[in-house]
Amino acid sequence: MRYRELQFFSEHPQWFKHERKLIILPGKYTKTSEERKVNLTPQFSEILYYYLEGGNQLEYPVYQTWQANLIRWASQAGIEDSINISGGTLRKTWESWLLESGYAEIRVMASQGHTSATSFKHYYNNDWSPQERGMIKIETAGWM
Repeated sequence: MRYRELQFFSEHPQWFKHERKLIILPGKYTKTSEERKVNLTPQFSEILYYYLEGGNQLEYPVYQTWQANLIRWASQAGIEDSINISGGTLRKTWESWLLESGYAEIRVMASQGHTSATSFKHYYNNDWSPQERGMIKIETAGWM
């Protein structure tokens, strides 16, 4: 999800459909103005369910604070060149992982809110090792 969509979702947790493992974003809250179903992994769906059931609220800081937090967390995790990490890089990495795991391009595009294959395709070519490919498939298992 895009950052602004996350902010809208935090105001409308009822969009989360635990039994279907997805978040349904109404069109007026998406970049394309079309309703979008954001698929979740079974693991994340469970975490989100128990987080919300526990009375917790999702809160997101202003974008600049979130960006600074991402850079700080990446640096603490030992990620090289962490200054270049952003919400966009996280989103694009997830897209690349889904494609690597064999999910249909059209399903990934729809879930991520892409309307054009052109803007999507430059995330396709990645040079992962066989070990990395195996880990990616484990992390994305059950997404759809």
